[in-house]
Amino acid sequence: MAAGGGQATFTAECSHTFHFSCISASVAHGNLVCPLCNAQWRDLPFVRPTPVAPPPPAHILQPRTHPVEQVIVFDDDEQVEPASAATDGRAPSPAGASSNGVLAVKTHTEYSAVARDSSSENFAVLVHVKAPGIADAGAVSDAQPRAPLDLVTVLDVSGSMSGHKLALLKQAMRFVIDNLGPADRLSVVSFSSEARRVTRLARMTDTGKASCVSAVESLVAHGGTNIAEGLRTAAKVLDERRHRNAVSSVVLLSDGQDTYTMVRRRNGEANYEALIPPSFLRTGGEWSAPIHTFGFGNDHNAAAMHVIAEATGGTFSFIENEAVIQDAFAQCIGGLLSVVVQEARIDATCVHPGVRIISVKSGRYESRVDEDGHAATVRVGELYADEERRFLMFLAVPRTEGTGGDTTLVKVCHDVCPSNGPSEAHREYRPKEAQQGRSEVSLTASSLVRER
Repeated sequence: MAAGGGQATFTAECSHTFHFSCISASVAHGNLVCPLCNAQWRDLPFVRPTPVAPPPPAHILQPRTHPVEQVIVFDDDEQVEPASAATDGRAPSPAGASSNGVLAVKTHTEYSAVARDSSSENFAVLVHVKAPGIADAGAVSDAQPRAPLDLVTVLDVSGSMSGHKLALLKQAMRFVIDNLGPADRLSVVSFSSEARRVTRLARMTDTGKASCVSAVESLVAHGGTNIAEGLRTAAKVLDERRHRNAVSSVVLLSDGQDTYTMVRRRNGEANYEALIPPSFLRTGGEWSAPIHTFGFGNDHNAAAMHVIAEATGGTFSFIENEAVIQDAFAQCIGGLLSVVVQEARIDATCVHPGVRIISVKSGRYESRVDEDGHAATVRVGELYADEERRFLMFLAVPRTEGTGGDTTLVKVCHDVCPSNGPSEAHREYRPKEAQQGRSEVSLTASSLVRER
C-alpha cells in the first residue's frame, strides 16, 4: 500500500493499482479477484473493523426496566343481603342495639354511707355492664335478626400442618361454614411461605357454602410459616371490600412461628405488633376488626399470638389437644354469631358541681377523662349475648353542705338512652339497679348519715 495523489493506493500481486478506499470496499462486499484481470488474490487489503460505539456515560444510562407486577384488588366481594322491607330500606339493627335500651348498667360503691363532713379524694365506683341474652334481645327488639357477620379465616397450611392436623382443620372449617347464615359472608385465606386468598368474601347461601367447602378441601400443606403475609392478605380482603356487614372479624390459626418477618426488638423484647397490618390496629378509639388467634400444638409462638389478639381486640386460644380444634372454633364462632350490642359506649357525668372523676381503669378498652374531670367515656364496642364487662372509676368527693337529704354525685349511662328518660330513684351511695330498658343510673350520698 502506498500514497498516491494524496490518497492511499493498493498494488495487488497482479501488479494492478487501485485506490485503497475503493478496492477495500469491493473486497468487503466479497469480491476477492482483480476487477481488471480476474486474478485470484491471496493477499487482501486490510479492512478496518467497524468501530463499536462506546457505552454512554453512567449518568445518562437508561433505567433498568423491571416487569410490572399486576396489582390485585379484592373488590369482588358479594353484595350483602338486601335490607328487609320491615326496616324501611335500612340494614337491620343488631338485637339489643335499638332505642329500647336493653343494655343493663349497674354501679357498686366502695362504701354505702359516709359522714356528712368527710371528703374522699379516691372514692371507688365499680361500673358493671351486661349485654342481654339472645332471648331477651329478641323479645325486646321484636325478634330482629342478629348482626350479620363478615368473617375472614386465615389458615396455616405450612409443611408442619400436613397429615392429621390439616384433616382436623378442614373438619373444623366445615363446621364453621355450616353454622354461618345466608346473610353472613366468609373469605378463606391460606398461608405458608406466601399467602393467597382462596375464596372471595361471599354470602353463605347453599351455593356459597358448597364453594367454600370445595375450596377448603383443596388445601395442601407445604412450605414455611409467614403469618404476617397471611394477615396482610386478610386486611386487603376487608379494606378493599365494596360492601360491609355490621360485624367484621378475623380468625387466625397457626401451629408455628413466623420465620419471614423481621421483628424489631424494643426494650429487649420482641415487637410482635410488626406482624399486624396497620389497618387492624386501633384508630380513633375503634378497632377495624378483631383478630381471634388460635395456637395449634406446642410449637406455636404463644407470645406472638397473644399480642396479635390483644392489640386488635380479639381473643387468644391455646389448642393443646389437636382433637378439640372444632370445639375451640365452635366457641369463638358461637360468640361472633351472638353479637347483640355494637359500638357500645359508657358515659359517666358528674352531677354534683364539686365531684370530679379522677381516673378510669378499663383494661384494654379505651377510656378518656375530660380535662375538668366532669365526664368520662369508655368505648366498649361489641358485646356478645350475656357478656359482662366491669370498669373501675375513681372520684374525688367533696364535703357535703347542708343538714340532710341526698346529693346526686354522678350518673352512668350507655350511649343508647331510652326515650322516656332515665330513672330518678336513688339510694344512699348506691345506684338504683338498672332494669331492662333502663340506660341510666345515679349515685347518691346522704349528707347526714352518721356523726363522727
